[in-house]
Amino acid sequence: MEVRVEVFADRMEVASGGQSATVRPSVPYAGQRILIGSFQPAVDCLRQALDEIGACGTFKRKPALQIQAMEMNEGGLSEVEERCLREVGLTVGARSVEVR
Repeated sequence: MEVRVEVFADRMEVASGGQSATVRPSVPYAGQRILIGSFQPAVDCLRQALDEIGACGTFKRKPALQIQAMEMNEGGLSEVEERCLREVGLTVGARSVEVR
């Protein structure tokens, strides 16, 4: 299953196979100058979003994620920001993560 993930400041939108979900974290993850300032709240938010569209489960194949930063990306993402987004995806159990 391929899942598109759009990351906003304290909001994630996921879509796959005609299903979509918008999830806000219980604890904010965005910082003042960086999209993901707190790692674990971002992981929890993505995990919740993937659960809502049924992308994860015991007998399901791990999803392939296409993650795109939609805010705070003026001039492109730094290597650190790209790695952070990739690590968030891998931590929730994705088989592959492409950061756009």
